[in-house]
Amino acid sequence: MFMNLIANAINALEESNKARSFQQIKDNPNRITIQTTLSEDGHHILIRIQDNDQGMSENVKQKLFDYLFTTKAVGKGTGLGLSISQQIVEEKHGGQLTVTSELGKGTELAIIIPVGSGELGVRS
Repeated sequence: MFMNLIANAINALEESNKARSFQQIKDNPNRITIQTTLSEDGHHILIRIQDNDQGMSENVKQKLFDYLFTTKAVGKGTGLGLSISQQIVEEKHGGQLTVTSELGKGTELAIIIPVGSGELGVRS
């Protein structure tokens, strides 16, 4: 699931580079940031995967976790990855997978999982 989320961020950055000059890429290089924290109450793990891509429109954000929805070109994506990732987080781990995105600023996928949930094997 994590590899799928990271691969999506990489693909988005690669796609946006097609419209950018070398100088633009040099001035604002691609960046993916992964941050893991424990909630203040110690009951949840928060994992954030952020990129500095161009962000998503409201229309795309609303459909992002829909089964078979993809932003990739025909033949490049199945539309299964994010819907399955969300299903794993919610059904196997009792957590949430959310997206925050702002046009021109990038996207963040956040995973919130209760400590000791599912198959993580983490115990408090």
